Amino acid sequence: MRLGKKKIQQYWTFGELSALEKLERFLTHHLAGYKKGRDYPAENHTSRLSVNLHFGEISPHQVWQATQRCRLFGASEEDIDHFLNELIWREFSCYLMSHFNQLPVKNFQSKFDAFPWKKTENLIDAWKTGQTGYPLVDAGMRELWKTGYMHNRVRMVVASFLVKNLSIHWHVGRDWFWECLVDADLANNSASWQWVAGCGVDAAPYFRIFNPTTQGEKFDSQGTYTKKFLPELKRLPNKYLFQPWTAPTQILAASNIILGKTYPNPIVDLSISRKEALEAYQKL
Repeated sequence: MRLGKKKIQQYWTFGELSALEKLERFLTHHLAGYKKGRDYPAENHTSRLSVNLHFGEISPHQVWQATQRCRLFGASEEDIDHFLNELIWREFSCYLMSHFNQLPVKNFQSKFDAFPWKKTENLIDAWKTGQTGYPLVDAGMRELWKTGYMHNRVRMVVASFLVKNLSIHWHVGRDWFWECLVDADLANNSASWQWVAGCGVDAAPYFRIFNPTTQGEKFDSQGTYTKKFLPELKRLPNKYLFQPWTAPTQILAASNIILGKTYPNPIVDLSISRKEALEAYQKL
């Protein structure tokens, strides 16, 4: 893992007691509203228990039983069921790898072996370092590097951008997440990347391509999350936050932004890359 010990300790505490306390806080204060709130990266509606589950500091059975008891205290059935579904999805990834031990390296759907992935190093580097010119993608990648974590909604956006807009092999994303995520889990990481790429057992439809601009406008409309990790955009009006290249010159100047210098221009055109991706997928 490339994150140093001091950086990890700045954001995380470990051990069984810490895991149990985190579970209790989540169930008591943040489970309510989980179904909707889990999609908004600026809101505190995720459990962040993935780290503790990965290191065995708490078991899926403990989480399951503790969450079931919330029904006795008036928690919403929808919130409870959606949280438990996420836990099931994680365990499903383990089930998959136990029956298909090549999940981390081979496409579950072999037809994807012929997919025309690109190997454009400058695009890969821009994605890894949060310099793509698409603020939600860049915020997510910088959160990953800074904290060893990334919000799940944003994980899907940055993954879709890599494999579908940049046409980069999902192995590249798999490896970078493995290097940077504190909660990196072999089965879950592999299955999730295959899901986004469309080659997994329960894959996202090939035509589902997350648009980072509209995703940002929908799930971070106030820019709280994005501006936290992209301080160079903190003065940019939210109207232009997720597509700064459309902002008038005077707005950019007033926001101390010089596109191509203080913040990058988009490294790829969303509409063109989406069209090319759909054509490549349809040929399969």
